[in-house]
Amino acid sequence: MSAEAPDASVAFVASAPSAVSAPSAVSAPSVASAPSSVDTAWRHGVRPPRLVAHRGAPRVRRENTLPAVAVAEALGAETIEVDVRRTADGVAVLVHDETLGRMWGDARRVSDVDWCDVARLGNGLDRIPRLDAVLERLDGCRSTLLVDLTDPADAVVAARTVAGHHGSTPVAWCGAPAAMAAVRRELPDADVWLAWESLEPPTAEALEALTPSTLNLDVAFLTPRTVEAAHALGLRVAVWTVDEAVPALWAARLGVDSVTTNDVASIRAAFAAVERDGWPEHDREPTETEVASRAEALAHRIAHEVIAFTREHPVGEVTTKADLADLVTDVDRLVEQHVRSRVRMVFPTHGFTGEEYGAAPGDRHRWYLDPVDGTTNLANGVPWTSMSLCLTRGGHPLVGVVADPWRGEVLEARRGRGATLRDRTLRLDDAPRALAGAVVGTELDGHRPWPGFGAFLDALADRLCTLRVQGSGTLTIAQVAAGRGIGGCVSAFNPVDHGAAVLLVHEAGGVVLTREGPVEDFPPVGEPFLVAHPGAADELHAVWTAALAAG
Repeated sequence: MSAEAPDASVAFVASAPSAVSAPSAVSAPSVASAPSSVDTAWRHGVRPPRLVAHRGAPRVRRENTLPAVAVAEALGAETIEVDVRRTADGVAVLVHDETLGRMWGDARRVSDVDWCDVARLGNGLDRIPRLDAVLERLDGCRSTLLVDLTDPADAVVAARTVAGHHGSTPVAWCGAPAAMAAVRRELPDADVWLAWESLEPPTAEALEALTPSTLNLDVAFLTPRTVEAAHALGLRVAVWTVDEAVPALWAARLGVDSVTTNDVASIRAAFAAVERDGWPEHDREPTETEVASRAEALAHRIAHEVIAFTREHPVGEVTTKADLADLVTDVDRLVEQHVRSRVRMVFPTHGFTGEEYGAAPGDRHRWYLDPVDGTTNLANGVPWTSMSLCLTRGGHPLVGVVADPWRGEVLEARRGRGATLRDRTLRLDDAPRALAGAVVGTELDGHRPWPGFGAFLDALADRLCTLRVQGSGTLTIAQVAAGRGIGGCVSAFNPVDHGAAVLLVHEAGGVVLTREGPVEDFPPVGEPFLVAHPGAADELHAVWTAALAAG
């Protein structure tokens, strides 16, 4: 489940669970797809999703405490999700993080502290409870307890605690696949919710190992195809963590069976309003100006969140994609999942295409994201990377931001409204510029020079102009908009990588060119393109096209 934390970077880290993203074996579980009898059909023909209280009621009482659980139960949450870890002496307790620092001011790992010391933290009722105390508190209530686990060793302790409880509290399990496998070994009949971190729908092969009842996914990965496929396999669909009415209703219309939220009362009220009045009807489609204004504010906030996270999160797992030079890190995946979730919360019907997880369907609006442009630099400790986020409408760019974590800068552009860096308007003049003494940026084609690279380098050198290869195509293009360098070129346009930077150059008064000449919006996908200061565009274009022809 995603985290609620006072620090954007902390919340960000906790927002992505370990999850299954690819099939593994054969056979589908035999489980009922319909929610339990406590649900009632809506007047307008749609069953309301069950509500899962995320860590109790963290907007009312401190998360993962008995008061938070009690409030969630009083609010009528059908399921109450809690996070469980083990203490040094093997007691299952309610704590989300690996350490006690964020919530309890103690930097030690939970697994290094005995229960008697854990019990002293906090004050009054706001203390870390044992799992068995929560089971006793919910005994006889209607709420199911959903135990969220990350570590298999924690899972063994939690499963044995539940097995030793003699009350009637129903328990379900969710979390990392390895932890769920440990639960299944301890409790063969456990109700397991399978974490799903993919835009691809589930298959029967992916279900064999855990035989789950429920597909549990971040709202970032929710699509109509996934819901349809899950229901066809006899799975319920649970989506997390949704705290606003608009995305909650969108998820309900897709047919999800439960919604995990930090705000049970508000989401329940939204569902009740729909049950009473029917689905809200919009009199008109939002205008381009209305969408762009909201998107601009959202993209600005996201960019600063990504800067904080990228700077503070150490690179963990590094894997490869197409070849050994094509790297991807855990930072790439965590950033993309976070950004997808943030956009889905505000614009649930928009399409989204990201570097790591691919394309999700949507309306005429589509977001393009490269979470880390310059992953090889990041993996090797070179502080020259960026994030690119761009919104288009009908294929035309509306809003774009490029975040530079290492300078702490966000370059922003909105169609027809100009480009900015911090509080400074970016505007390139029309004065003629010589190539001599100037800098032009480019990037390799993967890890190889693009055809014509050598000829371009030589032609610029003959004109006393320096060519730079920094390692992030997004920044190479965006910096031209900021007046840093006289031009830049990339071997193939992709809106995921370059959409925001190209919009920045346009809005700053720069020139965007393909081999045929200037373009108004995006270059054709896959085509080499050049951006330049207006005063040097003609000469630089001539040098570049000649190099491409010679390449």
